[in-house]
Order: sequence, then structure tokens, then C-alpha cells
Amino acid sequence: MKKLLLPAFLLISILSVSAQTLIPIDTSGRRYYDTVFTNVTVITNINYGSNVNINNSTQQLALDIYMPTGDTVSQRPVIVLAHGGSFISGIKTSPDVVNLCVQFAKRGYVCVSIQYRLGIGFPVDSIRATKAVVRAVQDMKAAIRFLRKDFFTNGNQYKIHPNYIFAGGVSAGGFTALHLAYMDKISEVPTWVNISAMGGIDGNSGNPSYTSLVNGVVNLCGALGDSTWLEPGDKPFVSMHGDQDQTVPYGTATISVLSTPIMVVDGSASLKLRADNIGVQNNFYRFAGADHVPFATGNQTAQYMDTTVWFVRDFLRPLLTVPSNTGFADEKSTVEFNLYPNPNSGQFIIQLSENDFEKYNCEITDVTGKQVMAFQLNSQQQLVNAEISKGIYILRLYNNKGLTVKKFVVE
Repeated sequence: MKKLLLPAFLLISILSVSAQTLIPIDTSGRRYYDTVFTNVTVITNINYGSNVNINNSTQQLALDIYMPTGDTVSQRPVIVLAHGGSFISGIKTSPDVVNLCVQFAKRGYVCVSIQYRLGIGFPVDSIRATKAVVRAVQDMKAAIRFLRKDFFTNGNQYKIHPNYIFAGGVSAGGFTALHLAYMDKISEVPTWVNISAMGGIDGNSGNPSYTSLVNGVVNLCGALGDSTWLEPGDKPFVSMHGDQDQTVPYGTATISVLSTPIMVVDGSASLKLRADNIGVQNNFYRFAGADHVPFATGNQTAQYMDTTVWFVRDFLRPLLTVPSNTGFADEKSTVEFNLYPNPNSGQFIIQLSENDFEKYNCEITDVTGKQVMAFQLNSQQQLVNAEISKGIYILRLYNNKGLTVKKFVVE
């Protein structure tokens, strides 16, 4: 009997430490730093949602997933990328984005290139342009939610780690990733956008109830509508930008679309100053003398791309060693609930806090991480009858506002 008690005690101790972070990212050796895989497997045109586009038609949304061929790691960090094109053109197979996806997949990441709704409308103005950004952000959020939904409900077929997801993009894609992470309050969305009519800040592009929070941002030649949206405690970001960029301002200046001045935005250099002043971690690389997206066009494309990959790599890898629950819940928004009795016979009650009227997804896994039950919590107090064998289990309760993990024992 004593021989059994010690392993059980150790198991409970391990679970109490790691339940929030699941399986830690393995950064041993050169993984996530050097090219450790020769080939990349690409799955194309995976539908992740749909939404109404600028023409008031329902548009199906697709993404491509790049994975290292032959990798046996079961949970890997993710980089979700959006292409450029001024929100009026571009495709998810843009050569620069494909190159980035391949380069990072060979280093062990799962990379995702997304399609998003395009179009600004005429006449081009600040209102229509801002709505185009919002649509792209909503779609990227849906793609991130899709990945987490797959993790919880579809056996994690893409082998992602839901706590280590990064948003990034090139040019307009950089705008999209920055706004996803830092335009995170309704008060920061200009009132004339009428965000409620657009489906709210998270949008209706698919996969509701899963969080779209990210661990950091990869901004390649993009900008943010207002640098003051960056606040102390925000997630880190990396920026790379040509100081002679004639398309997206390097600093703070007016941006134009189709030769029409639209609005003043804060480019990478201005975001660097703001982040340094408020203590937000950021890495910044200036492409000296370079114009817009120098790693995509020109005689030095290959050299600029190598620099881009190396600089982004050096930003991301240290973040993979930090225990994180960012993928599920912002530290400012936790979910509180009680589970009783504990231990139990498989029948127990989930009790939310007094003022919590939200709906939640619930998942029960065993100690190996295998899902044994999934259901929805639709009331403040709910009786659960779980027909499961004796043992130690993990209950995850989550929606787009946060997640809480509790351990319980079935006797």
C-alpha cells in the first residue's frame, strides 16, 4: 500500500503545478531555433468559419496549416499569419507568408496562413478602412478559436499547444495581428465603426466560446491605429520595419490607400517608443534604407528573409520557456467555480460564483490528457453524472473570457 501512495501523491503534486499549462514546451536542443526538420507537411483549404463580407454575401473562410514532417511531439507552439495587400487584395499563399510558414515549421512550429475578408469599399475613407481592419481581426480571432476548438473537441489533430499561440502578419497582416492583441476593449474601437452591428469585438466568424487570446505578436511592417492602446502588462511583440517605407509609416504619420490619405497611424518605430516607456517587452529591427516589406521584393529578398526569420526566431523561443495560461485566460479575467463533493463517485455539482451567468464549455480529461467527457454548463449550478472509472481527473471550464482548471478524484 505504501508503494502506491507515494506515486499518487507525486502525481497530485505534479497536476497541481502543471494543470494550467498542460504539457510544457520542450525547448531542449535546437528545436524552435535551428532547422531540425527537412520537410514540411501542408494541409490546405481547411474551413475555419464564415462571415458576411463587404458585398453582404456569406464568405467561407479557409486556412492552410504547415507542420514539420515526421515530428512526434504532441503539442507544439503555433504562429498564425495573415498576408498583406492593404485589405483589398492578397492571398494566403502569398510567397512571403509561405516562406515564413515553411521556415518556422522546419524549426518545429505549427504555422497557419489564413484567408480573411477583403475589401474597403468606395469612396475610400477612414470609416471604411477601419471596418476592413476589424473584419480581418474578427476572422483571425475565429481562426485562433478554431485551433483551440480542435484541441478540445477533435483530438488535437494538428498537434498544437493551446497555451502557446502567436499572431502575426505582413503589412496589412501586421495591422491585423497588432489590432487583435491591443485593440482589446470596446472603448478603443472608434464609435463610428458601430462595432455592435459588426458582431462585437470578437465577431461572428466562427467557433464561439473559445478564446482568441495570444501570447505575443509578430509585426512585420504593420502599424497600430493608436499606440496608447498598448498598456502596461500587455503581451510582448516583435516589429521589423524599413525606415524608408513608403506604404506603411515607419513612425507616426498618415497612411494612404489607393493614393487616398486615410488616417494617422503609429508604425513600428512609434510602437517601440510607447512599449519601452510603459515596460512592455518588445524587440525591434530597423531595415536600414529599406522600403516596404523588403523580404518580399527586390534583389536582396533572400538576405532580408533570412534576417527576418532569425530575428523573429530569437524573439519567440525564450517565450516558449515561460509557463503560460495566456492561451486561455487573461490574468484580469478568471473564472471562479466550485466542484463538490470532491472526492466523489462520478456524480458532482459545478457551482458558479453568484454573479456569473455565463455559459461555459467543460472538458474532463484523465491524467494522460485523454478526453473522457465534454459538455456545456448552461446554469449557475449544474449536476454532472460522469460515468467514469475510479481515478484522478481534470475538469477544464472555459469560454472566451477565461478558463479555470480543477482536479478531482473519483472513488
